[in-house]
Amino acid sequence: MGTRFLLVLIGLACFAISLADEPSFGPIIEGYGPTYPINDRDVALPRGFTYRAVFDLARYPDDTTTLNPYLVSVARFLNMHARNGVPAENMDLAIVVHGAAVKNLLSDPAYESRYQASNPNLELLTRLHDAGVRIFVCGQSMTFGGIDKSELAGPAQVALSAMTMLTVLQSEGYALLP
Repeated sequence: MGTRFLLVLIGLACFAISLADEPSFGPIIEGYGPTYPINDRDVALPRGFTYRAVFDLARYPDDTTTLNPYLVSVARFLNMHARNGVPAENMDLAIVVHGAAVKNLLSDPAYESRYQASNPNLELLTRLHDAGVRIFVCGQSMTFGGIDKSELAGPAQVALSAMTMLTVLQSEGYALLP
């Protein structure tokens, strides 16, 4: 009886530990940006602080049918901070898209004509935009890649270049997150 009880306790402890290791999604971008609770952290989040960050997005996975994990990081940033008490209005985020990542911003028809698949990033891009994230695309990368503005999905704003937008946003107090 004692051994069986001990095994049940060990099983319950393992189950509890496995539950604690499961990521949570949301509350701002549901279904994207998994985060873990960090309850024993040594550094508290500053109260009333406004997080101004620009994500430099230049990479794209080789598989054009999968969601870009670098784009998911933006959702993770929003979710993790909101889950830890930072109000949405205290997160001012932007994404500057250039290089191979310009594919992220193609409308479904443009993406399908190039890659014979639907753009797996559009739903997340729309949710990020709806959450207040500003999305800029490098006009130089677009032109180099033969992409016309009419081929872009709605949330993207065309800039002269990624270098220009990164310089402007950093001069406005945005922290660069490569």
